[in-house]
Amino acid sequence: MEIVQNFTNNGFFISQPIIGENEIDSTRKDLDNEFENFDRSKGSTLKISEVKDPKIIKKIIDILYSQETKKIISDLESHYNKPVSLLPPLEIMKNYHVNLKTHLGWHRDCGGELEHDYCKEKLFKKDYLFTKVGIYLQNNTEYGGSIDIIKTSHKNFSKSQLILRKIKSIPLRFTQSFHKYFSKLYYFLPEKLFMFLVNAKRLYPMKGSAVFFDSRLVHRGSPISKNKLNEALFSKKFVYSAEIPKQFDKYAIYSHFGTAEAVDSYMYDRLKRKGNDNEFKNWLDEVKVIEKYNPELAKKMLIVLDPLKSKYSDIINKTSK
Repeated sequence: MEIVQNFTNNGFFISQPIIGENEIDSTRKDLDNEFENFDRSKGSTLKISEVKDPKIIKKIIDILYSQETKKIISDLESHYNKPVSLLPPLEIMKNYHVNLKTHLGWHRDCGGELEHDYCKEKLFKKDYLFTKVGIYLQNNTEYGGSIDIIKTSHKNFSKSQLILRKIKSIPLRFTQSFHKYFSKLYYFLPEKLFMFLVNAKRLYPMKGSAVFFDSRLVHRGSPISKNKLNEALFSKKFVYSAEIPKQFDKYAIYSHFGTAEAVDSYMYDRLKRKGNDNEFKNWLDEVKVIEKYNPELAKKMLIVLDPLKSKYSDIINKTSK
């Protein structure tokens, strides 16, 4: 159970490469074509339901639901003794980048949930399991390509350890304030200094590997190095969208991953956000799309999501009208 131990201790786990070099190259070319015809006014994220070529839809789903992923799911199900699955949304991001001149990008995916006692009860449990899965189709270079994490920041999630967690977050809060009030100085100081200060680590997964990272883990997309930022043209409309030299284009394939109880916590927060009351229905609609290409994965997803249908039935029915 090395997978479980690494994930529990570190808050992330990196798989062996899921796809080889040749398939990575062909997938990048396929995605180039998709994004060329994609309405860029929507940003840099392409949902699986927005992909026009059915062959590419199947390829993306099969990459995410590979034999390597199935083994990881099996190990985690055995450890937690409950159903675990990849979950919507399945998304492809192109050149989604942090601009260190204006943002640091550090965040927890569960940040909104920490505002609700209902969610915190679930986040504090030892058997909480909700992660992102990222498959990166390039190496992590000076132009980005994978993620940075703050070591062990997924730990100390309990009522008794709340103060300890806040104390450990002081270096990050200081760094964020320094960036806010002394942004020009921050930009000229070496990023390695701030990475050391906040106890951060840059991940260097092999191309085509899957990175599973706990939603409680503080992380960010590895930013473009300060000495390369002038080569990036950041969108004025979308904060994290940039154009970089084509040979360094960044592609990431993402999905959620976890248990029904963790999804319940996620949805409790999301469905309270303005304009977000159709998210659970969108997930179920996406499962229907996935079912056409991989019935086995769709079935796994529904095993996790079905227990929540009755709880959110009013919302599902409301957004179906």
